[in-house]
Amino acid sequence: MKIAAMLTSRVMDSVCKLPGVATIDWCDRAAAAMCRLHHPAVAFVSLVTLDTRGFVLEVETAGASSSTHAAPSAADVFSAIDRLRDASPAVAHSESPTDPNLVMLRDSLNKGDWIGWSIGALQEGLWHLASASPQGLLGAGNPGPMFRRWSRFSPVDVIVAACAIPGTKPGRWLVLEVGSSDPSFRDNSREQAALAACLPMLAQKLYGAFGKEPVNVHASLTPREQAVLWRLVAGMKVPQIAEELDRSMYTVHDHVKALHRKLNAKSRGELVAKALGHLGAGHDHPVPGTVGGK
Repeated sequence: MKIAAMLTSRVMDSVCKLPGVATIDWCDRAAAAMCRLHHPAVAFVSLVTLDTRGFVLEVETAGASSSTHAAPSAADVFSAIDRLRDASPAVAHSESPTDPNLVMLRDSLNKGDWIGWSIGALQEGLWHLASASPQGLLGAGNPGPMFRRWSRFSPVDVIVAACAIPGTKPGRWLVLEVGSSDPSFRDNSREQAALAACLPMLAQKLYGAFGKEPVNVHASLTPREQAVLWRLVAGMKVPQIAEELDRSMYTVHDHVKALHRKLNAKSRGELVAKALGHLGAGHDHPVPGTVGGK
């Protein structure tokens, strides 16, 4: 029980630091947070719309990470400033790990695919958590979507989880999977307990970042826009940012205007508040149970 509590605390800490705004690499960062459940581990996180049979109607965003390819924590402002010092896309964007296995896992779900496991009744407010191995979902004798998705990692087991996103359209789900090749992961009851405790918060963070309606990938922040945003959060002015990023003030102003447009922020203060998660993309329609939803 003590270990499960420690795991929960570790993962919660990372979930709290996820960006409060939609970024291209948001799910990569979320997957990195889930990797804290076990070491070594590989995690897959996606925001998808499913029909009642579990077939994919739409993939909004997806990400993958491993214990050795952990994505940086964007909400830790000062660490972010250090990481983004040279503002190069390879540093600013957590997709910099080019492990082809992670790339394939990230892209493993497409429209029309079956996710490979049943999440039960698709009703708002529900969540599902299970272990893949006891259900035979990783068996090579009858390879299904789960086996094909995970075979390159040779996991002893994979925890599968899904959480309906409250306050949004029916069938919109946070779907995640965490696997490990460590033999001790065969008994993953503690990891499941920790994940069950973290799922509602992860769903709320996702809702805060992406809002109640599916977002176009072009509405997510680019690595360059993230670099500008975190510097604004740190209190830097446009001339300082331009000098540090070796860009003209006109270019930085264009990025700032894009940030205001994408985050629907009417002021610099609102822009910073959204970046820190105090006002998410869905702040006009808050998730039940959150401060704004009282």
